[in-house]
Amino acid sequence: MDRTTATNFTVLCMFLNLLFWTFVWEPVAMTLHLPTLFQLSLFQVILFIVPSVLYIFFTKLQPKQVLRLNPITIKNIILIICIAVTVQPSMAMLSYLSSYIFQNNISATLYAHSDANIFLLLLSVAIVPAICEEVFFRGIVFYNLQNLRLKQACCITGFYFGLMHMDLQQISYTFAIGVFFCFLVYRTNTVYASMLAHFVINSSQALYSALISRMQQEGILGAIEELLAPKGEFHSVGMMFLFSIPFFVGFLWLFCKANPPQRILTEQGFPQYRPNRKCRETPYDVFFYAVIGIYVLMAVVPQIF
Repeated sequence: MDRTTATNFTVLCMFLNLLFWTFVWEPVAMTLHLPTLFQLSLFQVILFIVPSVLYIFFTKLQPKQVLRLNPITIKNIILIICIAVTVQPSMAMLSYLSSYIFQNNISATLYAHSDANIFLLLLSVAIVPAICEEVFFRGIVFYNLQNLRLKQACCITGFYFGLMHMDLQQISYTFAIGVFFCFLVYRTNTVYASMLAHFVINSSQALYSALISRMQQEGILGAIEELLAPKGEFHSVGMMFLFSIPFFVGFLWLFCKANPPQRILTEQGFPQYRPNRKCRETPYDVFFYAVIGIYVLMAVVPQIF
């Protein structure tokens, strides 16, 4: 089994784990009377951290090498925060367009928990996912797709990241942001880059939902919406999208200038994400299509029936 196939098999095991806990988790949580936000955090640990630890243990790879646990500079921290803020209107546009076809479940979930303790809310929807999901996807998966071209490795990792959310409405922007997180990790050679961006995006959404809930409770939401979005939601989202593009491009240009492409060698002595003549690996195998099958079963079929 080559490296790419082994990675697809690892992802399939994660999806089978997700499939198992989807049916088992709710009765277990109800029996143990676990708070909802605690359930979300614990579920992330079981789904991503446990398989990642087992993978590193059995492969005997160095965690620092696989996860790229390298320092991140202050300059990159500032640039990534700015990029994560300015990319969100683009995500909102993709989400809005998808909402014409599929129900926006994530917004409903965030709104349902917007009255919770703000620290617990950030912990469960921002801090824990930023760590757990990035360790698995931009750590285990992205690292082990080094025998593919960079664009292909980023797209496959982003594709798996989008499928993992098990939501048709989310898949467009989660795929796009998953690819972009790979780019951040590749340029900085540290998983902390994608963790930071992931945290900023999720925490912004959580805080926004909490703010909207508070304004609705105080009866001022309607007046603010009429003032800021008199022509409707699409006009508001579209204007924010257009306004943010120059800032996003500018911060991204500064980031690329500060972080030129990496030329780090793999264990075999070849540059990362540059296929050599002896390597004919492909990500499109039985395990890859099995993951798609699980997604169709869990996310697409329920929408049809």
